[in-house]
Amino acid sequence: MDAINAVFTLLEDAYPLKFKRAFQAHEDIIRAKRVWKNSLQEFSPRRILMAAKKALDTAKFFPDLSDIRELCKLRYDEVGLKEPLQAYYEACYAPKQSRDYPWSHIAVYLAARETGWMMLRSEEQRVAFPVFERNYEILCNRVLEGEDLETSILKGLEDGRNKEVTRQAEAAAQQQQRDTMVRQGIDPDNSTSARERLMKVFDQS
Repeated sequence: MDAINAVFTLLEDAYPLKFKRAFQAHEDIIRAKRVWKNSLQEFSPRRILMAAKKALDTAKFFPDLSDIRELCKLRYDEVGLKEPLQAYYEACYAPKQSRDYPWSHIAVYLAARETGWMMLRSEEQRVAFPVFERNYEILCNRVLEGEDLETSILKGLEDGRNKEVTRQAEAAAQQQQRDTMVRQGIDPDNSTSARERLMKVFDQS
């Protein structure tokens, strides 16, 4: 709430006439602050203040809530970071899995280490990338917030993206196996029939 109050003070100082037209009564300001607080609560106070200051430098018109919210979102190039997919490819194809390698940013190395080098090298992109992306985004937000990058990243059982892509991959593999069995004249739902059919194939060979 302190950050929201500071933002409104900045807006009032920078746009006194427009501010009064936007919030004609004190009750209007109170309601607006409540809405802003609920909408921006996912961002840190520092991020909100940074966004407000940038809005004052770049906005052509009186900044509204959507402008501030958009400026609060992570933009990788602002802090010298690659987009997640670019960082993923860098991690996958790096010739060395070492901190000493000249990474574009240490966050790429740390995200790869948290994801697991074996996963990056052996799993398909649809499986490995969501895991890497989550770790990388957490680290990028730490960079933006000026936080310690070395703090461990919780694996997060609530992260459903990795579970979903894994489930889809397994389902696709199972369906492919069933299709192959059907083409070979094997009933995939009849284990006895399938076993007998396979034994015939082995006997013929």
